[in-house]
Amino acid sequence: MADLERSARGAIPEAARQIVIPVVFIHIVDGDNGNITAQQRANQISVLNSAYQSHGIRFSFDESKTVFVDDRSFFKMGHDSARERQCKSQHQAIAPEVGLNFYTAEPGGGLLGWATFPFELEGDPQMDGVVILHRTLPGGSEPNYNLGATATHEVGHWLGLYHTFQDGCFEQGDEVTDTPPHSAPNYGKPLDNEQPHNLCSNAPGGSLCPIHNYMNYVDDDWMNEFTPGQVERVWAQIAMFRTDLLETGPMAEMAEASARSALRVSW
Repeated sequence: MADLERSARGAIPEAARQIVIPVVFIHIVDGDNGNITAQQRANQISVLNSAYQSHGIRFSFDESKTVFVDDRSFFKMGHDSARERQCKSQHQAIAPEVGLNFYTAEPGGGLLGWATFPFELEGDPQMDGVVILHRTLPGGSEPNYNLGATATHEVGHWLGLYHTFQDGCFEQGDEVTDTPPHSAPNYGKPLDNEQPHNLCSNAPGGSLCPIHNYMNYVDDDWMNEFTPGQVERVWAQIAMFRTDLLETGPMAEMAEASARSALRVSW
């Protein structure tokens, strides 16, 4: 897959890197527990656009398509559980090839959320999407994680990004060259003047730990960046696995043709 991704990087011309991803919110609730307001939904979309729009990716939603599911069992679903599969099988709200199913619930185990990766879409489309702890949406009550950046992080996974600390100091890491390896997640608000924090000894000289990266675990108000390499990986993942999203852009024909041509050559 690494060779395929190398071929896909740059496959979509800069001029064609403009897409709009429709989002449908599916709120799993337990009575009044887990309810999300219309303003929170609008604010969450604004947070996503603040992070992604400068890289050519915008999100939209239609309030009238929002889904509420009152089910105590689904509300507590775990990652990759039978309850998650049952919930998604019954309540997927948009074709995963062309949009984002954004589920909120109250999973256990201290999880703030999770996402499926692009390479999983073809083999298991029913599970596609993100699941987000309802308290992390803008205005929620989760301490340090209530500004909406959890969704930004999980959507990063949905678009193909790994954690910046993937594999620690060993193996391939996050497969992005400009996110220096670090040994473990960073939490809270690690200070810039205390760099390099837990940067790995094999990191390139002069590197700094990516303590403000959306794919780390720092507080919401400490996250503010994707690197150019991460952006390239996202567009390569779209070219390989989420090609139908290219149809939402103003230069859809050029983007899709470029992506498909590059991947044909690679094989």
